[in-house]
Formats: sequence, structure tokens, C-alpha cells
Amino acid sequence: MFALSLTRYFIYLAFFLLSFPFIAIFNNFTLSDIFLTLALITATIRLIGSNYLFENIFQKNEFIIPILIFSLGFFISINKSLFPSESFTAFLQIIFIFLIAYPIIRIALTKENHILTATYILITTGLFIAIIMLVFYVIDIEYGIGGLIEIGWGGRLSYGGMEPNVPARILLQITPLCLVLAVRSKLLINKVLFTTFIAVLLLTVFLTASRSSLLIAIVGSFIFLAFYIKMGRKVNYYYLILYLVIQYSLIQLISINNTEFYDKPMDRYSTILEPGSSPSSLQRLDLIDKGLRYIDKNPFVGLGLENSNLYTKISIHNPIILTWVENGFLGMIGFSGLYVVLFFIGLKCYRMKFFDDDILMAYVVVVVIMVFGDMFMANSYKRFLWLPALLMLIRYRQCISDKLQIAND
Repeated sequence: MFALSLTRYFIYLAFFLLSFPFIAIFNNFTLSDIFLTLALITATIRLIGSNYLFENIFQKNEFIIPILIFSLGFFISINKSLFPSESFTAFLQIIFIFLIAYPIIRIALTKENHILTATYILITTGLFIAIIMLVFYVIDIEYGIGGLIEIGWGGRLSYGGMEPNVPARILLQITPLCLVLAVRSKLLINKVLFTTFIAVLLLTVFLTASRSSLLIAIVGSFIFLAFYIKMGRKVNYYYLILYLVIQYSLIQLISINNTEFYDKPMDRYSTILEPGSSPSSLQRLDLIDKGLRYIDKNPFVGLGLENSNLYTKISIHNPIILTWVENGFLGMIGFSGLYVVLFFIGLKCYRMKFFDDDILMAYVVVVVIMVFGDMFMANSYKRFLWLPALLMLIRYRQCISDKLQIAND
């Protein structure tokens, strides 16, 4: 039992260390990955002599078929890669998510309180990122921690050397979790606390000037409301009023030093309804067109993972087209299969009214906005973005097990 408990603590620490993506030990192997690897080692020690680890990696892994198909497309296409070592490293990072991280997390987080602890850690991680970004923005430091927190990208706020859309989506995916914890808490202080967290997260997202994240936030709000009503819950407008008061207060606080802090983000958001007026929107459409033209000429063999930039100069902001260009038809089918798995599990949860479990409902909302957001992204392999999806599947399995246990009793 000690080894399994140690595995769990390694996983929790790995979750928090996701807030330091810029500290890489080797290539993109981060501090978080080190502790996930330690979790694998301790779980292996605990399960020596049994088939349980093998079963979770292969037999009980919902992602195994899509990953095998994706892998086949990858190995067919890697022959065309000009940088095969980089392609193979990127491939290992994807495999790590679904064949290492997911099974180990599922083995260690076996109870509802384990998922709840992981949820609190994810929220803490998101807040850590948001607060650091806001502090550097308020004190008007253009580059912090060696440029890893930056106000570059045309006045957009970013973190960890990532494109602003990535931290924006990370923070957005934390928001439904905060909302559920605010609603379910019976203590006023907790309701105010989690609502404040939401205000901090959304304000930081706003300052990234991520147009896709604005659309995701709107879609996510309607999805959350629909799912919440599906569970038979009543809508309490108290939370909306509380949020607006806190958000207004935060904006006023930031405006003390910078009365025009919202001008640059608003300039970018104003182009959503007029994509033709935005050079970046036109560029993205052109990239998609180039990708489709390459697919038309070479539908079955891709350029190799992480090699599409050689053809399009900048990564295509759509994972389906990007994967097809890089890994061919089979690679695209396999990667699309990952989304299909999430769709059917999410649909089952919806039909079962989320087993009357608000945490599961929140994770389904996160997965919906994750998949929707991926369609505008060139960074669909980020581990932080996929982690809530893994936790949704694990909590879904727990709810199924609990339901069967009740039926047997």
C-alpha cells in the first residue's frame, strides 16, 4: 500500500509542476514528467507479479486502438521527415500521455476523494500561473523569468514561452472546476473564494487577447448551463451577481496603474466578426488551404511529425488537418479517434445525468471546451490540456463501479 500511496503523491506533485513547463531536463522532458516517471516506477514495484499494470496500459485503455492507428501512420510518414529525431521525440511525448500517464493515474486515483484532491491541485496550478501573469502585467514588466512571462505577441500576455492561446486555454479549463466547487460548497467564504478564483482566471484569459478562448468561454458557459440543468439543478443568479461584483473590483484595481489595459486585447477581439481585417486570421486560413492542397497530393503519407512547418512555415491551427499533413491518413484517423473516445464517454455521462456527480459534470464540460478549442489550435499535444480529459474518464469509471456496487448490494 505504501508504494501505491507514494505513486499517488508523485502524481499530485507532477500535476502541480505542470506550472513550470519551461524547466526542461531533456528536450521537452519536464519536472512534471520526472515525477510521472517516478510514479510509473513505484506502481511497477507495487504490481510486480501481476498483470494489472499491463491490463491498464493495453486491455483496459480506451485510447489503445486510436493510438495504435496513429502510431502506424507515424511510422509510415517518418521516412519523409527531415528531422526524424525530433519527430520521434514528439511521438514519445504523445505516447507518454496515453500509454504511461493515463494508466498510472487511473491505477493510483481509485476513489472520489483522490479525484477531488487532483482537482484542487489543478485549480492551484492554474491560479499560480494566472497570478504570476497578472502580477507581471500590473507592475508593467515586459519580460519576467527570462522572458517566460511576457507581454509580447503584439501586447498579448503569455506564460512559459508558450503561444498566448495555450495558457489562455489552460486557465479556461480550470474555470468550470472552480464554478462547481463554488456552487456545491455550503460555506459563504468558499463560495466567495472560488468565485474570486474564476474572476482572476477569466481576467488573465482576457489579457492574452486569445480570440479562440473568448469563443470557447462563450460556448463553455452555455454547455455548463445546459449540463447543470440536465442534472436537475436550479440556476441561482446570486453567483452571477457575485462574480460581476468581484470581476469589476479586480478591473478597477488593475486600472489604477494602467487605465488603458484593455485597449490592445479589445482591438484584437474586435476582429472576430471581421476575420478579413485580421492578418493573423487570413494567415491561418491560408495555412489550412496549404495543408489541404498537400493532402490532396499526398493523402496517405505525411511530412513527419513536427515537420509541417517546413511546408507551411507556421503550424496549421487545426489538429485534424495538421495531423493528416504530418502523419498521413492513418495518423489523422488515429488522432481523431482520441476525440471520438471522449465524445462517446461524454455522451454516456450526459444520458446518465452525469450519475448525479457534479465533479464528473464539470470535467465533461472541460472536455467539451477542450475539443472545441483544439479545432483552433496548433498545440493539441500539450499534456496540461489533456489531463482533465484523463480525469473525466477515471471519474466516469468510478461512477460506473459505484453504480454496479449499489446494484449488487
